[in-house]
Amino acid sequence: MTRIIDFHAHLDERWLHVKCDSPADVVRNLDRSEVEAACVFTIMGFYEDCVAHNEALLQRANEFPDRLIPFVTVDPKLGRAAVDELERRLANTRFRGVKFHPWLQAFASSMLRDTMMDILHVSAARNVPILLHDGTPPYSTTFQVAELARWSPNTTIVLGHAGSADYVDPAAQLIRDLPNLYGCYCGPRPGDLLHLVTLGGAEKVIFGSDFGAAGWRLLPERIDNVLEAGLEPDDLELVLHDNAERLLRLEEFPLTASLPTPAEARR
Repeated sequence: MTRIIDFHAHLDERWLHVKCDSPADVVRNLDRSEVEAACVFTIMGFYEDCVAHNEALLQRANEFPDRLIPFVTVDPKLGRAAVDELERRLANTRFRGVKFHPWLQAFASSMLRDTMMDILHVSAARNVPILLHDGTPPYSTTFQVAELARWSPNTTIVLGHAGSADYVDPAAQLIRDLPNLYGCYCGPRPGDLLHLVTLGGAEKVIFGSDFGAAGWRLLPERIDNVLEAGLEPDDLELVLHDNAERLLRLEEFPLTASLPTPAEARR
């Protein structure tokens, strides 16, 4: 079977009143579906103090540093404090990306342009992708998210659901037309994936499951949807593994290489 990296998963203690999987549970289920590694995001950090939740996410991910890849989140409504938190977290190369959920975080990028431009530039300087929830209003239509790629052509922007359901066709056109825009196929319809690859290009589409908050069955279901789309073998490898490996710079910076030495950890 083709190697798999899940570019869109969650790792948290709870989602509001619902208990989430532990790091050991997540990795056990990655093993069940033969997934090498997963990019993991907070959930409650979209509702509460980002600083505390970024730290908690890092500690959870560090229980399995070769399998769980944390993405940082900040609240752009906080202005300079958000940029400072982003810079501090990205100085630790365990964080390989940035995740926003404008809908849950209640911000429109266009109304926070100065702060968002700073965030885009910091992410570009660190060469990390920014993944944003897309495909649903308010604040998170695919067009709104794609606009960030136009604002900062040197920043890698990822549509977190590649249009979800209502915006799949625009998503395919946008990832085709904007060199720094990618689509994370994180949805239920195999035909959507085929359309994204055919129009947008296999090198611009990444697999994600949204696994981690809704039980283990979501992961194999989403993998099956990819396999059922009927992609050519080379395109399948790009979507399931190679594009994520490239954006995360795993060949250049292996996951375990970013862990502190015992001496550094004691400082």
